[in-house]
Amino acid sequence: MSESAKIQMDYKYIARLAGTLFAISAVTALLLGLVNYVTAPVIEQIQAEKKAAAMAAVLPADEYPAVADFVPTDSVAGLYEAVSGGETVGYVAEVTSSGFGGAMSITVGVNADGTVSGVSVTDNSETQGVGSKVVGDQAVLDGFIGMSGVITVNEGDNAFDAVTGATVSSKAVTAGVNAALEAAGAYLQ
Repeated sequence: MSESAKIQMDYKYIARLAGTLFAISAVTALLLGLVNYVTAPVIEQIQAEKKAAAMAAVLPADEYPAVADFVPTDSVAGLYEAVSGGETVGYVAEVTSSGFGGAMSITVGVNADGTVSGVSVTDNSETQGVGSKVVGDQAVLDGFIGMSGVITVNEGDNAFDAVTGATVSSKAVTAGVNAALEAAGAYLQ
């Protein structure tokens, strides 16, 4: 290519192109912000309803006020007092545990006597057909009901029987239940 065939830079064209791209980006950002503004309250309401349903499933009560002096830990995100008829019937803990597929969110109910009243896995990324045999099967999760103290997997007197092929997921749920029992135990008398 010869020197005479070089393309001359048209700075006005480049400025117009940059201005057009900026305008498109600004309009897109504005529209995304508007959609977020409109949908954020709806998403928040749905999440609150899902949380309330999970709490009611693991420990039925009239209300679930947050425990005021509870300090969240790495594994226990929230602790709520389950109150019925003005009396504390137990506690509900929102727990995070690491399974085979990553983090899972678990809601655990603990009766006033320190036993598990229910377990619900509210979010997970476990492998379908393997880890989902644990987290997606309420009959398996109901195996924790009535247990207390430190729960082990497949060993000892206080053991949860792991699902065959899903030991990592079983251990993750057990770790979450143990964290909930420990957090609630600090408030049980």
